[in-house]
Amino acid sequence: MAFINDSNTSDFRLLYKTEQGIWFATKRNEYGSPKYIAQPLRILDGSGQEDTDEARKQKAFHYLGDSIAQIFNHENIISIAGHIKTHPFIGTAPVAGNPQLSRPRNYIVWDYCDAGNLSGLFLCMGLSKSPTFYLPESLCWHVLTSLFKAITYLHDGKRLFLDPQAPIGEERQWLPVDQDWNPILHRAIEPVNIFFQHPRGSETYGLCKLGNFEHAVITNHVIPPDDEPDVVDEDVEISIAMAARRGFESMDTLRHKLRTSVTADTADNYPYTIADELFSVGKVLFTMMTGEKSPSSDKLPMTRYSAGLQRVVMELLKPDSRRKITKVLPQTKVVMEYYREWKKGTDEGKNYKDIEDDMILRYEAEMETMEII
Repeated sequence: MAFINDSNTSDFRLLYKTEQGIWFATKRNEYGSPKYIAQPLRILDGSGQEDTDEARKQKAFHYLGDSIAQIFNHENIISIAGHIKTHPFIGTAPVAGNPQLSRPRNYIVWDYCDAGNLSGLFLCMGLSKSPTFYLPESLCWHVLTSLFKAITYLHDGKRLFLDPQAPIGEERQWLPVDQDWNPILHRAIEPVNIFFQHPRGSETYGLCKLGNFEHAVITNHVIPPDDEPDVVDEDVEISIAMAARRGFESMDTLRHKLRTSVTADTADNYPYTIADELFSVGKVLFTMMTGEKSPSSDKLPMTRYSAGLQRVVMELLKPDSRRKITKVLPQTKVVMEYYREWKKGTDEGKNYKDIEDDMILRYEAEMETMEII
């Protein structure tokens, strides 16, 4: 199909459509391999008449669009990069020879994870030859820290900010992105939904991103203030983000189940909470470390991974830690501390370069260039 990209609406342009129906896109004035995927947005393809239902849908979407764009805006989530508006050709005008264009078509531009997903990596690796070691520890930390950053953003509404000019060793800041943030539960953290990009610089691995929000749900829970505990001990109804394990249920129904269910690990109808998200992360890491799908904390001490990684994953897989978590950030800080210990205290860690290392190198190179100029 021939089309004209509307230069006034986007920094991106469509490249081509595959036989599987996937559109690829790139930034304008960039050439080479595609770096983005474009998804047709049918709700915006209308006649533009103000008195039509389609026009009302467009207005409704634009009000909702800001919220959607804000949610899908994190380096460890498959995010919205932009928007494309095109005008496909339908023929040639009989007199002037000018092209006739059909109604405009709209596309949302998403990150393109060109290195596949974790499920594909497991298929390539095949069965583990030993339950004591499967994938490199550096990759385990890469996935673990990436998932925690993504979940902290989705649930707590906070993200980690890097200041290349900050003194070495100074604690990074976790800042809120919106004071009115409503927690989001992904409900499908599994290898097939964990994606990778190829490295763009000096980093060892490209970005790891959580994708497929088909089952995600936005809750009405309000995150407790930072000075309140993130875990409560009372086995009563508590202020935690919750949802049905699949589909949707009323809050009254979910709260009743939370109060009356005793065995969270055997009750399939027990509400899904942030504790389940973190348990899913533990299952993913267990498979990365052993090659086995069914998690067992007893096997982790026998693996050839650092004590810090073993400790983190065993904590995630503890059944008695479920149901009671109200905030993710305190646990994320613990994970990041273990990660920094591994990175500074092991040979593999010292040789591993993460995205922050690359950003600092780029910043230093830029400062040196400015000094020369």
